[in-house]
Amino acid sequence: MFRRMIFNLFSLNQDDHSKNWAFLQNDEGEWHLAPFYDITFSPSPYNEHATAFAGFGKKPNLKTMQNLAIQANFSSWQQAQNVMEEVIEAISYFKVIASQLDVKSETIKLISKQLEIIHKENKVLLTR
Repeated sequence: MFRRMIFNLFSLNQDDHSKNWAFLQNDEGEWHLAPFYDITFSPSPYNEHATAFAGFGKKPNLKTMQNLAIQANFSSWQQAQNVMEEVIEAISYFKVIASQLDVKSETIKLISKQLEIIHKENKVLLTR
């Protein structure tokens, strides 16, 4: 869930409401997080996430994210930051993949610019 939360934050998937989260139960009765679905670049007109980060709809502060990492059972903040860096690295391939998929260059520029802004707004979370 933490990885998905970070993806939503840094990819501007602000349509991250509760109907976009699900769990599956296996034959032994164990519950597991369902595959990620209904994810897309979707900035809201208010620039806030539908699912807040412990009360923050945008730009969650460092202390809040550290507390969420503890709730997600990370053994250290550095371990959580490693996950964040993995997610951000994957998002950084947007331009390349979008170009390969023949997304219009104007669309790529628009999305890339907004991704850069959101990264700058939240880079404090990556400071070691």
